[in-house]
Amino acid sequence: MKTTLFTTNLEARTIQRGEDRDYFIETLSYPVNLELTHPLMSRLQFPKSRAVLVRTSPYRQDVTIHIMRDVDLYSSFANFEIDLKGHILNIQKEEGYIRLFLEERA
Repeated sequence: MKTTLFTTNLEARTIQRGEDRDYFIETLSYPVNLELTHPLMSRLQFPKSRAVLVRTSPYRQDVTIHIMRDVDLYSSFANFEIDLKGHILNIQKEEGYIRLFLEERA
């Protein structure tokens, strides 16, 4: 699935919430590796995740990412916001893990 804000090679289910839109992406219980570009940190790993929820709004370029242990939002054990101005979010299944990273827009 590819949107204007993110791309993934996993199945994403769209949930409409008024004008906002959530994308529920099952991670098949693979660990999620958030790759960082900070010189002191290379990645954060979220083991035993069930899903990633990407929460979007048509009024801004920020997205909220929820890493979830189960299918409901209350099972979110980590969440953070990312400003996607000039970037696209990638959520890609690799061999044995899910890779979550930012890429500059072309």
